[in-house]
Amino acid sequence: MRKRPGVLRLRYALMLAGLILLVAAFLPEREREREATGIVEAETQLARSDLVTISPELIREHNLTIDWDFQSSIAAMAQRYKVDFTAVVVMDACRGDVLALYGKNEEGENCSLCLNAYLGASLFKIVTAVAALDQGDVTSTSTFSYTGKPHTLYRYQLSTEPQRWSHKVTLARAFALSNNVVFGKLGTHQLREEPLLLTAMRLGFWKAPLSEVDCLPSTLFIPRTDYNLAELASGFNRQTRISPIHAAQMITAVLNSGSMVVPRLVQSGDAGLVDAMSDEAASELSSMMVKTVRAGTVSRAFRSVRYDRVLKHVTIGAKSGSINGDEPEGRRNWFVGFARHDSTGDAIAIACLVIRGDYYWIEADDFSRRIIRSYFSRPTTVAQKNS
Repeated sequence: MRKRPGVLRLRYALMLAGLILLVAAFLPEREREREATGIVEAETQLARSDLVTISPELIREHNLTIDWDFQSSIAAMAQRYKVDFTAVVVMDACRGDVLALYGKNEEGENCSLCLNAYLGASLFKIVTAVAALDQGDVTSTSTFSYTGKPHTLYRYQLSTEPQRWSHKVTLARAFALSNNVVFGKLGTHQLREEPLLLTAMRLGFWKAPLSEVDCLPSTLFIPRTDYNLAELASGFNRQTRISPIHAAQMITAVLNSGSMVVPRLVQSGDAGLVDAMSDEAASELSSMMVKTVRAGTVSRAFRSVRYDRVLKHVTIGAKSGSINGDEPEGRRNWFVGFARHDSTGDAIAIACLVIRGDYYWIEADDFSRRIIRSYFSRPTTVAQKNS
């Protein structure tokens, strides 16, 4: 791929400076919006150390939004399936309440792990999909061609020249199967850098998702070459990092006509909304995520839901991601998605990260299915909506 060293470096330097100014201008406006909508800051800021172990006493003392029974069920599942490292966040997709914040590592329970940012892998395809749907003159049924294996990303695969052994696939299918080549070509040839970076900012990158406690923002690397653009757009890189809190927040836009809900860990006023994508993009992204569950990368874990007495009444959409990493060493296995009850409209957004070694009992998609089932199995879930 052709590199453009001098011009490209200047271009990205100017772009980055512009983004910093936009973020600086955006933050005060967001604070004014929070005041106008009645959202108040927590009187006492929580320390990260407060959230290492969550208990009923802690929930009462700080008036947390955590549902203790639900939190306990997730902890029990992690113990039952011998999960070595996990970070799980479940949000009420409409109110913004953080219903569960569970973390565990080799030393034991540590719920503050949910406040860190981890290698995001293919989760960034959500950002690329939104940029394409909103700014790339693309729909979920638009067709793309690719050469070679869909989960690799070699430079020759990014060529626009017709190839004898090319395959054709729709955007929805490429999203469901996490096709690196299609998303890499989207970034390099169709979107370029500005739509990707600006869409990432609208979706909450570079901004801490919580105000009540120190939570690392999700970040991404600034591409310097065409191949870097492909790496960024596909998530096939080791620089983009996403926090579970932010991952769950992004998904709320799918269920709120393109507006993300501001997460809250402490009971307060009404939840704030942030415009993240168009209503049309949210609708198409929702259908693409549902397709991922029914015939994509997580379909194996969800193949029996149509026969499940609880989950057959729930619409589930998702995006998965996997990448190897260190500290701790192991394969990062992501599941982010939504679940909405067909009758009550009760909806949650979930982000689940599992880091596994060579021997493991459960992966993020199966773990998430069990968490979703646990939530919708509770009698109060339906009762609250009907009251």
